[in-house]
Amino acid sequence: MVSLNKVIIAGRLTRKPELRKTPNGIAVTDLLIALNREFVTMGGDRQQEVCFVDVVVWGKQAESCVQALDCSSPVLVEGRLQLDTWHGKDGEKRCKLRVAAERVQFLERKASSAERPTEAAAVVPAYE
Repeated sequence: MVSLNKVIIAGRLTRKPELRKTPNGIAVTDLLIALNREFVTMGGDRQQEVCFVDVVVWGKQAESCVQALDCSSPVLVEGRLQLDTWHGKDGEKRCKLRVAAERVQFLERKASSAERPTEAAAVVPAYE
């Protein structure tokens, strides 16, 4: 049987990424990306909905995300779906579906105080 696990999303960050390190010293950060969708209802009304997607980024790519991205930065993420499971403090089993990033493309750079925002693309491989 053939299987395919590939996700491509583009949206804006809802918060600034923060860097963490695993006990082995590997860099990791979590991104929360807002995906906006506009549509017309059967009655002809325009509506908007937002879908929030959790993304985990590892290694040098995580470090680059923390340095280059801010809240509301536009990004394009390619990755795969990953189901995380754990037991909560109450003993109940919990799970969360998120995207494990293989590639994060920055669609805009941070502007320094002397320059204004420009469109730029920066791609950092997941593991280097």
